[in-house]
Amino acid sequence: MTHVILDGTLIESDRLAGVRDNGNDLWFSQRHKTFGGNVQFLSAPDGTPLWVSDAEPGSTPDITAARIHALPPCTKPQTKQRPPGHAGRTPRRSASRSRAR
Repeated sequence: MTHVILDGTLIESDRLAGVRDNGNDLWFSQRHKTFGGNVQFLSAPDGTPLWVSDAEPGSTPDITAARIHALPPCTKPQTKQRPPGHAGRTPRRSASRSRAR
């Protein structure tokens, strides 16, 4: 599989208990103007469901919920690949290039 599709949605529900630090209700989505939980969904290109996250409070933005649940397992730690023979040295300019200046 060359790629997957990640999407998030708000699953509406009755009001749930919880208050944020600023006093706003934790489960209220300002974007949707309703109460609910933010769920992330990972699918194959043909729409076959591969994975569904646990619900985050409705006030959690999609990208934050994706960073918590979906992105860590989908990404590998990146390591810098150096070309063979490169030992951390800075490449020197060739003599012909330095004379051209």
